[in-house]
Amino acid sequence: MTITDCSQSSGQPDDMRCEVAIVGSGCGGATVARVLAEAGRDVLLIEEGGDFVGPQRLTQRDLSMYDQLYADRGARTTADRTISVLSGRVLGGGGVINACDVVPVHEAIWRYWHTIHGLQQWSPQAMAPFVARALQDLSATAITQDQVNRNNQILRQGAQAMGYTGELMHHNRQGCVGLGTCLIGCPLGAKRNPRMVAIPKAITAGARVLVRAKVVQISAADRPDKTLLVRALDPKGYHETSTFRVQAKRIVLAAGPVGTTTILAASGLGNDRLGRGLSLQPQVAVVAQMPDIVNAFDGIPQSFALTQFERNDEKTGLGGYRIESIFGTPGILGSLVVQPGIEGKAAMAALPYVAACLVLVPDEPVGQIGQTWSGRPRIDYTLSEEWKTRARAAVKTAMRCFLAAGARQVMVASAPPLVVHSEKELAQVDGLSFAPASIGLISAHQQGGTPISARPDAGVCDPDGQLWGTPGVYVCDGGLFPTSSSTHTMAPILTLGHFLGAKWAATWGKT
Repeated sequence: MTITDCSQSSGQPDDMRCEVAIVGSGCGGATVARVLAEAGRDVLLIEEGGDFVGPQRLTQRDLSMYDQLYADRGARTTADRTISVLSGRVLGGGGVINACDVVPVHEAIWRYWHTIHGLQQWSPQAMAPFVARALQDLSATAITQDQVNRNNQILRQGAQAMGYTGELMHHNRQGCVGLGTCLIGCPLGAKRNPRMVAIPKAITAGARVLVRAKVVQISAADRPDKTLLVRALDPKGYHETSTFRVQAKRIVLAAGPVGTTTILAASGLGNDRLGRGLSLQPQVAVVAQMPDIVNAFDGIPQSFALTQFERNDEKTGLGGYRIESIFGTPGILGSLVVQPGIEGKAAMAALPYVAACLVLVPDEPVGQIGQTWSGRPRIDYTLSEEWKTRARAAVKTAMRCFLAAGARQVMVASAPPLVVHSEKELAQVDGLSFAPASIGLISAHQQGGTPISARPDAGVCDPDGQLWGTPGVYVCDGGLFPTSSSTHTMAPILTLGHFLGAKWAATWGKT
């Protein structure tokens, strides 16, 4: 497998040429690279992060893995510090660091985009073949009963006691041994993600791949030969070491909503909708202290979802809420501990007795991606009152489930902590203000910023994924979704990659 590491002295590239330059190697970029390369296109795939495959590089150590696998070392937040915005910075993108949840776009959402947003090619029937290809890439299968760990069993037990319906989720693992460190990469390569599927197939078909190469700007976008300004990075990705250029007939930006928007803004491209319409789909952590050992860090982190309160409406889009068991490594769990000093230490020492879940509450696309004075991304996002109301209802439901399963106490990591011991104390949740920096929220499913639209005054990209007013510059990542797409984004973005990749392969004239 030929992958050029630009941080190595022998890998420092001179100026390069290609037919198609793809920026970002996650679910969208890797899939498009594979589809176009297999169609005979000259493809160059460019990734800012490094290549991490195998136990020698994926060490299961929080400090080094968050540093190397996540954008901004895992410390990216909204401007008011309320929401932690997690995304990948590694060859293979978010599929390397997610919990392997495979949740396709609901048919009602395809109909919503098709009818309300005027995307004529996005009907459920038209998209069905591409959904199938995405699921095939992921080797998507249902999580089996014997793979459900104690943490997930507790939420399921509580949901059943309350009479709520749920489901065992689908995932993209093969050969999983339950290490439990999915959020910092699988050293055994059990994830059937873009790094393990699409990228090897793209390389076999002739695609070239650069890592530790940061695209900062597009110039000459109005010319047949466009130019990418690229900075080579050092082995850790900390510093820019040299500059080179890539000339391409077509450019596909697939660097995620924040990365793609930042590159377009630095290039003076896009219309006045650029960076707007951002959905962060914030998630609230609910933590229970159980009377017996849980060891939630053993096994598959996320396998059961309480789906009773999901709402998929083709007239209004995705609504309601969903509750999923989850657990992480000590680093991310420690970031949610709000108690200081000795109390915080005691909270971490009690982890073997802790069960946890996330309440996932879809949101309206109300956020905006901008830039600071230094050119770094700035994410502005205000939680709507309607979202807060649904989030409080979701927190109460999660607490009821844990209490029904025998929890001694249930807590939301707010300041001060919100702790309940019985059903009669749930009224406290009504006082949860979600004031800025008062609660730890998580965003793992960023969407929007370069939304696709049927008209140039309603979005940044046209129905073919091409930038309105800029022929030859395209987008293929979660930024294209006009609203929140699904509870999880891996399968939806893979679907989009297959759909647009096939369309581009068929319609672009070869050069």
